[in-house]
Amino acid sequence: MPVAPIERNDHAEPNAEAFIFGFDFPADGVIHKVDWKKIKPTAACPPAGWRWLHFNRLAAETREWLEESSDLDETVITALLQSETRPRCAAYEDGLLLNLRGINHNPGAEPEDMISVRIWATQNLVISMRSYPVKAVHEVRDEVASGMVEYPSPGGLLVMIAERLIDKIEPVVDQLKDEADEYEETLLSSREKLPATTLAEFRRTILILRRYILPQREAMAQLQREGRLLFDQDHAMHLRETGDRITRIAEELDSIRDRAAVLQDQVAGQRQEQLNSRLLVLSLVSAFFLPLTFVTGLLGMNLEGIPFSHEEWSFPAVVALTFVLGVALLGFLKWRRWI
Repeated sequence: MPVAPIERNDHAEPNAEAFIFGFDFPADGVIHKVDWKKIKPTAACPPAGWRWLHFNRLAAETREWLEESSDLDETVITALLQSETRPRCAAYEDGLLLNLRGINHNPGAEPEDMISVRIWATQNLVISMRSYPVKAVHEVRDEVASGMVEYPSPGGLLVMIAERLIDKIEPVVDQLKDEADEYEETLLSSREKLPATTLAEFRRTILILRRYILPQREAMAQLQREGRLLFDQDHAMHLRETGDRITRIAEELDSIRDRAAVLQDQVAGQRQEQLNSRLLVLSLVSAFFLPLTFVTGLLGMNLEGIPFSHEEWSFPAVVALTFVLGVALLGFLKWRRWI
């Protein structure tokens, strides 16, 4: 039976309300939306079935509820509220601590500014935390609310969230691959100039994504090893496929990074070639005019006794001499294949 979730906080702010949405999954299979006012004074785990609660990590009320009412272990609370963390998965007592990263689709944000999703999962409870809205989590919420998920379980919910997060990462990586193709065509085929700032920003995006994707690959592998109690055979198969996808994404990012390094070398080579070309022109000009400058400087000295200085033909002779010398120098440079 489809249900409409309670959604109170579409825009993450430190002073926004803590509770975003929640569902109860009783044994009879009928999904119920969580009434936060009723469950707030109680422990997080439901008396029967299992429960999914999604919170705004930045809200002060979230910390207050976790510490005073949730009945969760202090270590789990600390992990969920940590300000900075990389993707990881760790087993703790009867549950799993899972940190994943998703693409930032919020207005004004860059996709590579990936958002953290913190999850504590047991056989009867899933608590997820975020600082800013995560589109992948909201898509999972909509599927659950519409009744599209058959026989939901905590393990299945983790698999769905992981799959949706990766679904949002793949288009970004594909776009980076297309950009690398365009840059290669620009530099290697048409020999056009590529602004240094463009390539630097491109490499920065790749490095930021790799910083989170590589640990996320390890977290997915750890989830497969540590989460056997939460996953049935079908969930385990989907989780392996999800792990393979994140591995392919990581390998694709490594390939794009290597291509970006080659592009950087190509840009540096073009600049060095341009600099060498300009230095060659200056050197040739200097070499061409150096003998002529010597002759004119020698004859221009203000000294008595310069031969034929009072003859009418002396100036035309000097002009002719410099012309012949210039032609001889030009022939010499051509003979040496310097020009």
